[in-house]
Amino acid sequence: MPRLARAFAHLLLRPSPLIPSFSHSLQRPLLPIIQTIKPFHHPLLSPQTFPSFPFLQVRSIQRGAEYQPSQRKRKRKHGFLARKRSLGGRKVLNRRAAKGRRYLSH
Repeated sequence: MPRLARAFAHLLLRPSPLIPSFSHSLQRPLLPIIQTIKPFHHPLLSPQTFPSFPFLQVRSIQRGAEYQPSQRKRKRKHGFLARKRSLGGRKVLNRRAAKGRRYLSH
C-alpha cells in the first residue's frame, strides 16, 4: 500500500475527539474502501522526478540580501542628532552616559 494511503487510513481509523463513538468496530468497514483508493499520480510531480516529493520544500523568495549598508541612513536613524530629537532618544543617551559608554550613539 502506498505511503499516502496508509497515512490517510490511519487518520480515518483514529477515533475523532469531536464525534462521540461507542465502538471502534463501526469504523472498521472503511478499511477495504481505503485500500482500493488509487494513489495520486501526476507526470510532473512523480516520485521518479522528485524522489523525496512529500518532503520537498519549495521556496519562492531568496533570503540573505536584506542589509544594504548606507552611512547616511544609519546616521539618520541611529545617530547622535536623531537621538537628541526625541524624548526617548534623549533617555537612551542619558542611560548610556550614566553607564559610562565611550560612544553614546553612531
